[in-house]
Amino acid sequence: MCPLGKMRLVVPCRAITCTHLQCFDAALYLQMNEKKPTWTCPVCDKKAPYDNLIIDGLFMEILNSCTDCDEIQFAEDGSWCPMKPKKEKQEVCQAPAFSGIE
Repeated sequence: MCPLGKMRLVVPCRAITCTHLQCFDAALYLQMNEKKPTWTCPVCDKKAPYDNLIIDGLFMEILNSCTDCDEIQFAEDGSWCPMKPKKEKQEVCQAPAFSGIE
């Protein structure tokens, strides 16, 4: 979920200076800064100018593979699970994105 619009992310991004995993939606962030240019990260309040924005490939992959949920939960090993409503059964967690084994 995007912390700005409280809706599902479409293009997950954050600034390269941010240290958190949480992304925000790029299109919404650009629209908001077009109207009132603050260029501040909505998650950590650090400066996040346009030139410092990156699209998060991992979150993009998660969004494409998990189309029926709006929230996920990360585990310490890098795996993730979709957060389903309590009435629905939880899906099997995904393997870590980077296992270090080739």
